[in-house]
Amino acid sequence: MSDRSSTASGHGHQETRICFCGLPCPLRTSSSKDNPGRCYVGCPKFKDGTATHCKFFDWIDDPVNDRIRAMLSELKTKNKLLEDQLRHKDIVESRLYFLLIAICGLCLALCSMLMYVIFEVPQGIDRRRLPF
Repeated sequence: MSDRSSTASGHGHQETRICFCGLPCPLRTSSSKDNPGRCYVGCPKFKDGTATHCKFFDWIDDPVNDRIRAMLSELKTKNKLLEDQLRHKDIVESRLYFLLIAICGLCLALCSMLMYVIFEVPQGIDRRRLPF
């Protein structure tokens, strides 16, 4: 299938393939269940659904064996679990921060009331003339 495609040298070791319709085909990584982690190139219009769509598609690496497929699946599951735990940690952290701010505000209010009780200005003194 890739015998009609041409290759142009890119930067470093990566090559840019050109499909049958002349468009550059970027290197991509499959995330499908059957081919997880496999690299491929394909025309950007490969699955556009029209009758004239380009059919250029080529795997870059070898198929993934069952053992590696199982390991990748397990790693994806662990990664999802870790992402969920991180989201939960962030939610708990934001709630604790809000609680800390609320407690600080409450402490400030209680200190103000305590200061008023301890240093209450006696009756008969004009409060407007006090320095504080």
